[in-house]
Amino acid sequence: MSLDCLACGACCAYSESWPAFLGSRDGEGIPDELIDFDHGRMLCHGNRCSALVGELGSRAQCSVYDNRPLVCREFQPGSEDCIMVRRQFKLDPGFGGNAAAV
Repeated sequence: MSLDCLACGACCAYSESWPAFLGSRDGEGIPDELIDFDHGRMLCHGNRCSALVGELGSRAQCSVYDNRPLVCREFQPGSEDCIMVRRQFKLDPGFGGNAAAV
């Protein structure tokens, strides 16, 4: 079983301090208007990353996916953190509903 991240997006709307830039090349290729240069992270609107487009729990995706920060690349679908943020937004934690079996 794998999780359908495109039907979720919760990890991109969980915290105004995430995603922070961790890698030396983080931010490269991302438009300046999506970056919070003062805090070294993606710009957020509330808790929602400015690169997130769509609706949480329905259809969401990252507009800078190919250039996303290292912390986003390392986030694992189905991890404890993934399940935690899904529950925070009252989304199916991956055992039916928004989950897609492979």
